[in-house]
Amino acid sequence: MKNRVACNYTVLRFLPYPESEEFVNLGIAMACPDLHWFDFRLETRRVERITGFFPELKHNKDAFIEGRRLFKEELERVRGVLHNGYAKGQPQFKELARQFNQTFLTLVRPREEAFCFSNPRTCLVDDPDQTLDALFEYYVERGFAQRPEYQEKQMEHRLREVFSARKILEHYMDYTFAGDLCTAHFPFVRQHEKRFTRAIRPLDLDKPEPHQIVTHADAWKSKLIRMKSIPERPEQALFVVRQPESGKRRDVSRQMCKELEEVGAIVLPKEDQNGILDFAEQL
Repeated sequence: MKNRVACNYTVLRFLPYPESEEFVNLGIAMACPDLHWFDFRLETRRVERITGFFPELKHNKDAFIEGRRLFKEELERVRGVLHNGYAKGQPQFKELARQFNQTFLTLVRPREEAFCFSNPRTCLVDDPDQTLDALFEYYVERGFAQRPEYQEKQMEHRLREVFSARKILEHYMDYTFAGDLCTAHFPFVRQHEKRFTRAIRPLDLDKPEPHQIVTHADAWKSKLIRMKSIPERPEQALFVVRQPESGKRRDVSRQMCKELEEVGAIVLPKEDQNGILDFAEQL
């Protein structure tokens, strides 16, 4: 049986606003001191993932791209230092392993910068390369920032801040409409004279693949149709939508928004703050 080895890894993050603690996962760095092994994976292609999460950066992409380039250069430099003079993947003496690990910990130390690292974590692995790829897939390709529930929770948080600043949050409650055929949760529901007049929820349609956009939108289209059998359903439902920036995914997203409107929903892009507030402020 192949011996497993201990590896330390950290998630590479872009955190432009430390005070809000909102970040996007960009990559993984991993070190196996006993094998004198260090490597990393870094997302370097899809800038739209960043501007989708932080729309205000759309007009300042160059600063992000340059910062990411410097971040990658630092990782490459450390990889060169750690591997210099050693056969990568070969067992090392304990003292060398300790020094190797200390260099890794120095790299990933807490830093007050937009490009930073999560706290290091430890795992036992059979193959560091395969584990690094798997971690990159989990944290970045599928990543927490790509999961529908994560993105929609972040959108909900921002809506809550906007409604609070406008002093209308107190008129809304978190509510789940339930019937024999479906349940539908809305984080913002307004009730007036025992009637549910308005329901608002975020909807993330910025998916990696067109079929994922269709699947997610279809789920809510089906809920809206089935909600018609619930006596205490909302009179109007607004979906605040996050969409892809361009290309086929954008076209598919628009088509699905149109289909949601055809079954009675009101659909607005998350950037349309005035439209969202106009809807939310009405009884």
